[in-house]
Amino acid sequence: ISDHPIFHNNSNNSQLPMAIQLAIFLNHAGNYGNSISLVDVSQWAGVSVGSVVNCTNHVMVALLDQHDAFMGFPSHNSRDF
Repeated sequence: ISDHPIFHNNSNNSQLPMAIQLAIFLNHAGNYGNSISLVDVSQWAGVSVGSVVNCTNHVMVALLDQHDAFMGFPSHNSRDF
């Protein structure tokens, strides 16, 4: 997903590296319930709450764009059908 355009911009304000954004996303997605909040993730990562939201959104867009490449139904002729 590192080559996805969402991780690249022409702004004067650069984005966090893709690996950091992915780590923030995985920390956020890997916890559930009241044990995790945006504030908890932002404190863990040392970034703002808004950056946690942006990183989560960027990684989700990149992953969802890969959906059709990796998900599908087997054909009727397939042994997996």
